[in-house]
Amino acid sequence: MNVVQIVGCALNTGAGRGIRAVHEALLDAGIRSHILGRVERDLPESLFARRVPLLQRLPVGVKNRFYKWDLMRRFGENPPNFHPISHGLRLHSSPEYRKADVIHVQWAHAPTLGPAFWRATRREKRPVVWTLRDMWPFTGGCHFAGLCEKYTSGCGQCPLLGGGDERITSDDVAFKAEHYGPQSVFVAISDTIAEQARKSTVLCERDIRVIPNSVQMSQLRAMDKAQARSALGLPANKFVIASGALNLADPRKGADIMRHLLHVYRDNKNVHWCLFGKGLAELVDPVPENCTGFGLIRDEVTLNQIYSAADVFVMPSLQESFGKVTVEAMACGTPVIGLFKTPAEEIISHGQTGWLVKHGDADAVAAAIETARALPVPSLRNFGVSARAAVIDRYSPEAIARRYIDLYESLLSGDQA
Repeated sequence: MNVVQIVGCALNTGAGRGIRAVHEALLDAGIRSHILGRVERDLPESLFARRVPLLQRLPVGVKNRFYKWDLMRRFGENPPNFHPISHGLRLHSSPEYRKADVIHVQWAHAPTLGPAFWRATRREKRPVVWTLRDMWPFTGGCHFAGLCEKYTSGCGQCPLLGGGDERITSDDVAFKAEHYGPQSVFVAISDTIAEQARKSTVLCERDIRVIPNSVQMSQLRAMDKAQARSALGLPANKFVIASGALNLADPRKGADIMRHLLHVYRDNKNVHWCLFGKGLAELVDPVPENCTGFGLIRDEVTLNQIYSAADVFVMPSLQESFGKVTVEAMACGTPVIGLFKTPAEEIISHGQTGWLVKHGDADAVAAAIETARALPVPSLRNFGVSARAAVIDRYSPEAIARRYIDLYESLLSGDQA
């Protein structure tokens, strides 16, 4: 079986690492899987990953720079994360695409998937699997809609574009609905994304399946807390709370909740915060003395140490497509506090592997922290043991690859039940 994995991001990013892990598990299982797209250069040949040549990327890159410049001209230095289909690569002309039995779009966004690619997939007689890693495949151009539900009625009057009478978003939704061919199959990485897709005008009549994201479990282990804290320079005898995101100051990632928690515990000498990700100074200024920031973490060893050093991990995100850090923290034996109405509901067992609290309620998160702090050390340790057991097999690349193989085989056999 030949499968081409269409990827619009580097393989060392959060989404990219998950895609790469499953791809490697597919290779180990005997599937001839090839990665094609905007991946980084100098990848090992044994990975079967090909970067699109510069001459193909260059005109798209130039157009994308003009698009971003126009967004900044209209909206200032912090333009919305919005990109309707306008230009992109012609990945369907590659040999990997032509030779594939199954076309798998692993991460979709506008600068990767051009109109010509969409027209090609619409005509496909081969199975085309679309993994829904965010909301972009069924919105008018945004990757996360926030509180907006216009994607359920065809978009238009987009809040990101000022809410005026515009046809950009409605035309984008109509284009997507028209160009998902009959051979297209959709796989959401969480029940949350699946439910949103089912409400959208683009995919409301489609069968939406759910296969979770994968996490490379071999690189995550429950380290001795004292050793992890010593390695990181964290206090040995305080209650350590960890949290992290690509951008800690991002409102969608729960910045207001984190800002509130850091204020509540600012003068508590028995608590120490351990945060990773950019934007800490933007989140809180000055940074409290009982807070250590590690910035963006690129290596798995430090990340493993942070997760293991913590007594509890706080996941304050208001909107996520999966919640990879939740699974990573639990795989390191650390219970997690997350929010209802997010994918954390699908990962955390309340009162067993962590705690779930009311969506957006910062005081409820603080109360859950106090619940964890009140537990005897052996009881909190048992939470961590249960947390690791809950995720170690369920989200492994091997388990997720097996589910995709089953899907590929059913599609090729014509049995899509």
